[in-house]
Order: sequence, then structure tokens, then C-alpha cells
Amino acid sequence: MQLPELFHKEYQGFLLETGFDDPDPQSLLMELASLSMEVYLKEIAWLSDFLGRLEKGREVA
Repeated sequence: MQLPELFHKEYQGFLLETGFDDPDPQSLLMELASLSMEVYLKEIAWLSDFLGRLEKGREVA
């Protein structure tokens, strides 16, 4: 998934804060969800919200 520039900085901040390094938020969400929802619940919630806002931004554009 190619991130629009508007969302790139926010996602990079998330990666720095969490220590993950996957450049694709959809891929990271699927990976975390397959591991353990309880351990990564905060990160899964953030990624779900982020991807939702990304989709809304694409619909408006």
C-alpha cells in the first residue's frame, strides 16, 4: 500500500513509537491480528482507525 504524503509522517511516528518496521499498514495490521489480539490490542486499534481515515481521505480526493 502506497501511503499518501499526508499520512506518511503520522504512520512513521507510529512505527517509531511501537518499534515496528513494516512500511505497509495493512500488512502490519494483518500480521499483528494473526499473532495475538490481546498483546497488540492498542496497536491493532490504532492501525484500524488509521486505515479507516486513509480510506476516507481517498474517497474525498
